[in-house]
Amino acid sequence: MIIEGENLRVMAELEQHRGLVDLIVTDPPYNTGRRFRYRDDWGGEWVNMMKPRLIRMHELLKPGGVLAICIDDNELFRLGLLMDEVFGEQNRIAIINWQKSYGPRNDNKHVSSDTEYVLVYAKNKEQASTNLLPRHDVMNAKYKNPDNDPAGPWKIGGDATVATPAERDRYAIQSPFTGALHYPGARAWSHPKKKMKEWLQSWGSSYEERDLDDGRQKALVLKNAPTPTLADLKLDSCPVVYDDAIAEHPLLQSARQKAEELRDHDVWPMLYFTANGMGRPAIKRYLNHVKQGKIPTTYWATDDYDEPEVFGTQSWSYEESGHTQAGINELNAAIGKGHNFQTVKPLKLFKKLIHLWCPPNGIVLDPFAGSGTTAHAVLDLNHQSGADRRFILIERGNPEEGDLFVRSITFKRVCSVAKSLV
Repeated sequence: MIIEGENLRVMAELEQHRGLVDLIVTDPPYNTGRRFRYRDDWGGEWVNMMKPRLIRMHELLKPGGVLAICIDDNELFRLGLLMDEVFGEQNRIAIINWQKSYGPRNDNKHVSSDTEYVLVYAKNKEQASTNLLPRHDVMNAKYKNPDNDPAGPWKIGGDATVATPAERDRYAIQSPFTGALHYPGARAWSHPKKKMKEWLQSWGSSYEERDLDDGRQKALVLKNAPTPTLADLKLDSCPVVYDDAIAEHPLLQSARQKAEELRDHDVWPMLYFTANGMGRPAIKRYLNHVKQGKIPTTYWATDDYDEPEVFGTQSWSYEESGHTQAGINELNAAIGKGHNFQTVKPLKLFKKLIHLWCPPNGIVLDPFAGSGTTAHAVLDLNHQSGADRRFILIERGNPEEGDLFVRSITFKRVCSVAKSLV
């Protein structure tokens, strides 16, 4: 639905949608000194123009609905205060810092203005949800299957420790390949000692608990086998203790032979040793056990985020969010050149916002629809994933006075995109 009209009045009349909108994603006019199309009749400034509209947006959202609103540095702080007032500071989900250009700009004699922002607030943060972003090939490439494990690919080099050390899980384990003692450093082993012992014994040799007089819990070492001598070592910073002489002991040679046989011809246990057996302990983490997506975190790059991170202030590079020139090119492709738009939000940015905070059958509202990027993004996502999201666009137009903006740009773009995806 595309509505031509003054958005404050239109939102007040959308009574049938009150409390039903999943996501509002919008790019309001910034108070940059350029022609300002949304000045109220009573001559209010930018803040006074925005506040009643934010209140209407809040009313239209579902209890767990989300507003993602674009802004630049001219009004960032004022908009943030307004959002805190209308939505509540406790309902802030994120402040996204996105890279609008990929090269230094000459528009400021002090610092190049290469970024803009998206403030993301929930109507009720406790009821809101954030979807996962699709996993990409770089993330999945970290998962291999060198031992032909029937459970499928697993992450190479999965950390066997956790950052919150419990004393009961801070002890040495002896490698069946080298006889070295491995400590968890300043951390702790990530699994109970009983399970660790079971996995170690799966390499073909018996293990026992033994007090090494190292100030730690009893170690898991090869049964009756010698261990390297512990001198004045700082086990938190030097977590591996190795002795060449120990490695040549008959019991160690036997353990190594069994472990190498299994390494070369069988499925490895959950606890394995990196570098073909010569390295540190690691835990298999299977691809089919991780969330089939990535969590948006402090920087959108190619890192593998299997564990959720807390939202805070995000930086999205242009590779992750698109850039302004891409937005202009996308508009050109839809309606042709000559539209006089100098700043158009990139499709990739809006698609990410919609993917994150609108369910596949949800409603997206854009009360400052502009050139129709929101509708374009919804149509694109629906086409790519088979989703059934719907959109409501509101854009001011006044054909009686010659303002044909909605009909010549917004409506034209949406129709062009819809036809191209049939």
